[in-house]
Amino acid sequence: MNVLNAQSLNHAGLYERVFSGDFLDGLRTGVMLFDVHGVAVDCNRASTELLDTAPHQVKGHLSTNMGLGAVREDGSPLPLAEHASARALRTGEPCYGLIVGVDGPGRSRRWLSVDGYPLVVDGEIQGAVACFDDISDRWKQRHLLQLLSEVNRIVMFASDEIDPLQHLCDALVDYGPYSLAWIGVPSSEREGGIDIAFSAGVTDYPHEGMSSRSELKESGKGPVGTALRTGVTQVVNDMATESLTKAWQERASESELGSCIAIPFTSGGQRAVLAIYDRHAFTFDEVTVQGLEAIAKATEFGVAHGRSMSRLATALDGTLAALGQMTETRDPYTAGHQLRVGSLGTTLASAIATEYGLDATMVELIRQSGEVHDIGKIAIPSEILSKPGRLSPLEFEMVKQHTLVGYDILSKAALPWPIAEVALQHHERLDGSGYPNGLLGDQIIMPARIIAVADVVEAMTQHRPYRPGLGIDKALAEVSEGAGIRFDADVVKCCLAVFKAGFTFEPGLQTV
Repeated sequence: MNVLNAQSLNHAGLYERVFSGDFLDGLRTGVMLFDVHGVAVDCNRASTELLDTAPHQVKGHLSTNMGLGAVREDGSPLPLAEHASARALRTGEPCYGLIVGVDGPGRSRRWLSVDGYPLVVDGEIQGAVACFDDISDRWKQRHLLQLLSEVNRIVMFASDEIDPLQHLCDALVDYGPYSLAWIGVPSSEREGGIDIAFSAGVTDYPHEGMSSRSELKESGKGPVGTALRTGVTQVVNDMATESLTKAWQERASESELGSCIAIPFTSGGQRAVLAIYDRHAFTFDEVTVQGLEAIAKATEFGVAHGRSMSRLATALDGTLAALGQMTETRDPYTAGHQLRVGSLGTTLASAIATEYGLDATMVELIRQSGEVHDIGKIAIPSEILSKPGRLSPLEFEMVKQHTLVGYDILSKAALPWPIAEVALQHHERLDGSGYPNGLLGDQIIMPARIIAVADVVEAMTQHRPYRPGLGIDKALAEVSEGAGIRFDADVVKCCLAVFKAGFTFEPGLQTV
């Protein structure tokens, strides 16, 4: 059947128009060609790499028969009629930005953004093209921030130490969404035992006595006992095969649990473990682990300090720092860049804000904004971020998208103003020459103007793959030359003043 359809398409000249030469194989975007019946006729190299599959598993098959297990964002199966290519064939209209999860062997679920386009010849639909990109890191960042927002809300309004821990388990299941979350604490009645203090989800899986703190017992060799005993997060990404969960494999299979993580934290002055389970294997990759550890830390602060807003702010601050570090791990040449722009009392952004006369609350918000202002770079290929030569116009356009991606990620969470807005505007310039929106003058918020100056000065003084650091004198000359044109003149004046007063990027040498 696939040969017949391919010949029909080729007869119409369609096949040659869409899949000709090596052009499509050079793209990073996955591209698939479907005939009028929804059967895949051909695909480029990137599509099979993104889907972890082989061409013969794609060609000649409907999209639902490729063994991908496509799901919606809520985890439910995606019917064939809702696939982007099927929509394009049915309606004759493009389908943009469909978010689809696909599973693959030996890795976590991958999230794709899929566009579908009808192929029309002589007024009739002859097929469809599906184009898709991997947005897994961005998707995980957004959902972790939404989960963090819910946890922070729980902590803020908790009336005692009991409420936030139970609500944390509820939030992980309801908003995660994970299959099971429970909190284990040292037993006061069973020596070396671990009691289940709170739980939500598949609560018939954990039971008293299943975990202990003793490494001499089988029950103490699992992820929960090991995490509580060592104080180190334990990750099991395939409960069916890994030795850490050998004693629980049959029970986990009956409960349809595929992977788990055990995160140690402190609750009310005693050690505790937050155990989270997902029905899929390979759920807990590096980005997810860091995000969940940050959430556990936020809850730890909330439980220990009740409704203290200052402690809640500290928890949020730690989470923003963790999210900023996630972005930096993809770009070794800019590692530390966000932290240098954002650390309170020792960074240029907060020093400028203080010199400008802003109150302490706004100075703190500007510092926090600086920590995640470049989080949108999570969506940029690492080879572009670390490219040793000049970027091509197309590559630069891709880099410019990090402001929009960052705003999209941060605006989904209930973060204080102006954190998301700074991510969007920190490359805008007063004369309209910036991006992404070419804002003019007062259209740019003051926190973004401050981060813009700090960002340029800090970036010019640091080494880059395409040049050595240019030194503070050239950096200050650059912003001085642009004062009142590209940069806010008063902000530049404050920047020069803090350096004259002794500010330096070297740790331990601050005099302002």
